[in-house]
Amino acid sequence: MKILSIVGARPQFIKAAMISKRLREKGIEEILIHTGQHYDFNMSDIFFKELHLVKPDYYLGIGSSTHGEQTGKMLIELEKRLLKEKPNIVLVYGDTNTTLAGTLATAKLHIPFAHVEAGLRSYNKKMPEEINRIVTDHCSDILFCPTETAVKNLQKEGFTNIVNKGALIDKDFNSLFSTDFSSPVLNVGDVMLDMACEIKSKVNEKEIVEKYKVKPKEFILATIHRAENTDNKSNLENIWNALTEISRKGIKVIFPIHPRTKKALKQCRLLQKERSKNLRITEPLGYIEMIGLESNAKVIITDSGGVQKEGYFFKIPCIILRNETEWVELVDAGWNTVVGTKNEAILEEGMRAYNEDIHGKRWIDFYGNGEAGKRIVEVLENFGG
Repeated sequence: MKILSIVGARPQFIKAAMISKRLREKGIEEILIHTGQHYDFNMSDIFFKELHLVKPDYYLGIGSSTHGEQTGKMLIELEKRLLKEKPNIVLVYGDTNTTLAGTLATAKLHIPFAHVEAGLRSYNKKMPEEINRIVTDHCSDILFCPTETAVKNLQKEGFTNIVNKGALIDKDFNSLFSTDFSSPVLNVGDVMLDMACEIKSKVNEKEIVEKYKVKPKEFILATIHRAENTDNKSNLENIWNALTEISRKGIKVIFPIHPRTKKALKQCRLLQKERSKNLRITEPLGYIEMIGLESNAKVIITDSGGVQKEGYFFKIPCIILRNETEWVELVDAGWNTVVGTKNEAILEEGMRAYNEDIHGKRWIDFYGNGEAGKRIVEVLENFGG
């Protein structure tokens, strides 16, 4: 059995690392393709190093471009490798242009493929990620969902082969493909939880917190990277001004800066403005340091889907700098708050969350028990058999 995995961006490296580990434990051959969508050291190489992800068999070096050009280049190069390798099953992850290109190349060649993190919906088709998710799900042969909410989203769209009624699968993998020949939808839990738990158990949190000169639960961690914020001057200025005002209230804010965000801030001449010493800008962080800071922050302010979810793993409230989120269960549970990009809303909710006493706050395990990678590999074994 030969499995081919396609990755290209930070969240995909994290997801693929755990599944790759499980595949190799089982002695299953895996071919890894890195499209090069994220190519900066702090966005790519460091993740391979820290997560012990094997060196890619193919590095395509596509890099940044417009959505159409980037996806098109990936599609051309992926097709060549798929024809050469002839895998039994292909794995695609998440919702990036790498995901979409992998989907199209694989589906057109009639090679079975599975979508890891299927069923997420923000219901905003202006987001390129939403288009990528929908296309990928409706082409997939196996849909690995991280939550019951994701399963329900797919049911609404007409998927009928819902394994175990949408509850977390746990055993009887041999019978999954015996009764219904349509694409099975499986709740396997979230592989990002697998990796976050494993890294947290090994990380020296005290050392990381001291490196950034903050105290546990006495700082805010902020991340911005989405084009809807970096490419919109008004949104970017509002976010920047809110972070600046929060820092002027004596609260330390650590802001690892994405390359796209750094470029946009420079263009708007915001980095040149005088700011409080409490607002600390750093280069993009590796996964280990990010986990150390996420798990020790009092609040996270972000537009990232992965970061808001990682925050929840560690019981950290998140303020979401978007008008909607695909992780709706976290908002419904009262841990995450969608605020948009208005300065006043970010400031108000950021301060409210910082001053909130979360001791005893109800926390629900939406994402499984940290064994999603194991479940996925067992399903793949039976599908391939």
